Parts: sequence; C-alpha cells; structure tokens
Amino acid sequence: MTTQRIGFIGLGIMGRGMVKNLVEKGFFVTLWNRTRSSAIEFASELTGAHPVAVAESPQALAMQTDIVFCCVKDPAAVEEVVFGPNGVLSGARSGFRYVECSTVTPELVQRIAKAFEAIGAGAMEAPVTGSKLGAQSGSLVFITGGPTALHEELLPVLSAMGKKFIHCGPSGHAAMIKLVGNSTLSFMLEGLAEGLVVAQKFGVDLSKVLEVVQSSGYASPFFAWKGGNMLSGDFDTHFAVDLLVKDQTLMLAEAARQSASMPALAAIREVFQSARGQGLGDKDISSVIEVLRAAAGIKTPQPND
Repeated sequence: MTTQRIGFIGLGIMGRGMVKNLVEKGFFVTLWNRTRSSAIEFASELTGAHPVAVAESPQALAMQTDIVFCCVKDPAAVEEVVFGPNGVLSGARSGFRYVECSTVTPELVQRIAKAFEAIGAGAMEAPVTGSKLGAQSGSLVFITGGPTALHEELLPVLSAMGKKFIHCGPSGHAAMIKLVGNSTLSFMLEGLAEGLVVAQKFGVDLSKVLEVVQSSGYASPFFAWKGGNMLSGDFDTHFAVDLLVKDQTLMLAEAARQSASMPALAAIREVFQSARGQGLGDKDISSVIEVLRAAAGIKTPQPND
C-alpha cells in the first residue's frame, strides 16, 4: 500500500501531524497549502523513505496522486479547494479517491460525494477526534461516512494516522456526528469552567475540585486535561476557540434546518464569542475560563497563590 501516492491539503495543527505520520509510514506524499512557502518549508523538514513534493494547486495535486486528504478550517475553504477553478475535482479522474477530514456540514460532504461519483471517482468524509496530540502520535479516531467498501479500501492509509475507525453510515452522517461531538465538548468545557470560577471565588482548592470530578461518575479525560489547563493558565493551542465557535455555528444552523432547538448551545456560543472579542480566538478552547474569571473579577491562579 505504500506505493499509493497520497496528496494532502492543509498544514494546520492537525494536518502537520497527519502528514508526518504518512511520511514516516513510507507513503509517497505530495502537499498543497494555501501559503505555498509554508508547505515548501514543512516538506523540507520531513524525513521518510521518499521525498515530499509540493503541488502548484489542488488540481495539480489531484493529477499527481491517487488519494487526496483535505483538512482545512471551514466549509468555505473546502468549497474552494474542491470546486474552485483549480480545485481537486477538476484534476480528478475515474478511480481517484478524495477524503474530507475537515469539520463541515452534512450538506457539503454529500454534495462533494455526488460530484466525485459523477466522474467515476469516490469521496469519503472522515472527520477526526484526538486533537493535536492525537495527530502527532498517529492515534486519531476517524469518523467516516460513505460507502462501506470505500471505508474498507482506505483503512490501510487511515491506519497510518489513527487507531480507531468508525463507519457511521452514508455520506453526511459522520459530519453530523462530529458536530454533535463538538457540541458536547462545548457543554463539558463550559460546565467545568463555570464551576471552577465559582469554586475559586469561594476559596476552594481547585485541584481538589478536579480530584473529586475525576473520582466520580462524571469523570472524563477531557476534564483532567482541560481542567489542568484552566488551573495552570497554559492555553497552548490544541483546538482553537475560533474553530469551536465555527463548529457551534454550524451545529446551530443544522439544528435550525432540522427544526430542532438548541438554546443552551446558543448561550454557550456567546461566551466563546466573548473569548474571541477578548483576543483569545487563536488560543486553546480551555482559555474560555478567562472570560468567566474576568466577569467574576478574579484572575487565573498562579503557582504561588
């Protein structure tokens, strides 16, 4: 399988780790990134069995490869790299495979799947969970949607980047589940942050709050990780506030299309919007606690406090 030529679009926090694992597993990899200089520099840093090339456009990338993965920030970016004048679709052919790893709408991935099927190619959605560390370690969870046969066909390549692969049904189902997952994260994060702020004002040792949480029925690795960030003030970006707000917005729009109500998520999004307004958009989602601390008139605890 390492003779397959893999194209990769998007060299953000997730994409870089995913590409690194593909290269280290012996795949022939070609990159495209909106900022070409960044792709060239990154390609020069990678070491594997084969040199890493950089394509001139998404169209050229498709023409030079057998499978293209895309991991970019939002639906507009996906629209451009797939359907644009020099997009992947214009360089695809019968037998070609396209894998959409971005968090986007069910409607968009369904439209992409139909467009590739019309030319005898195949498209599968495969959004991921695991954040930056999962991408770097090759332990991502892939949530796939599309034909079962295509899922099985692509497993050897997905296995270079992940540890678990859940086929969720036809095209659009994985996108929907990913939005549900990120909405759930929003609730978990907001609940923990609000509780910690109230406990901090009361004078409770916040490490004891986390100890009790992690010893109870509501324990979660997410609480241990993000709670630790909130206590230490380490907001190094694993998942940016800007991206979670994008996902919250997509979920609320999908809820409206389904005539479903999500009033709590709408309220939580306003808190994260406030974080963006305070200049925290590019910080990790755990930094949302700073908005609540500011509103409560308290500061992030310091090690010697």
